[in-house]
Amino acid sequence: MKNLAQIKRDLIAGLDRRRAEARALVESLPPELKIYADSDWRLRDLIIHLTALEADMIRAMQNAIAGAAFQVDLRGQATVEALYELRRRERAGESWRQVLDEWQRVRKQLRGLVLAFPADRMEARFSTPFFQELNLFEAVQACNTHESGHLAEIRAAARRDA
Repeated sequence: MKNLAQIKRDLIAGLDRRRAEARALVESLPPELKIYADSDWRLRDLIIHLTALEADMIRAMQNAIAGAAFQVDLRGQATVEALYELRRRERAGESWRQVLDEWQRVRKQLRGLVLAFPADRMEARFSTPFFQELNLFEAVQACNTHESGHLAEIRAAARRDA
């Protein structure tokens, strides 16, 4: 059986592989690429979404370490989806470079938290708006799966736009 340090390094390697793939794709496309035919979401909006999702995961993990429950502050919104829409609108004035830099900054913070996650809390269950009752391993895998799904949508949008 692998030791905990190796398991964490493997989790980080998976995050790094997915992000390298995502970053190469995202940086090759215009930030205003329309992602969904039936909405006004652009590539930049999707990156804002992924950043917000990981920031929520970081807060949930921090609370799991402290033994506290994570409550999503919907900030007066009726649903989690409405909250993500609000976050998208709030960051609409940021430059593409700012959006990409924040995406990377939050990922770096997530990587550090995975490495620092204490052994005695590894099975602690925590939730984010999109992931319910997961432990650290499951949450990182869900993060990778979520990003992978959005990468497929980005690729489809790029083909549609070509």
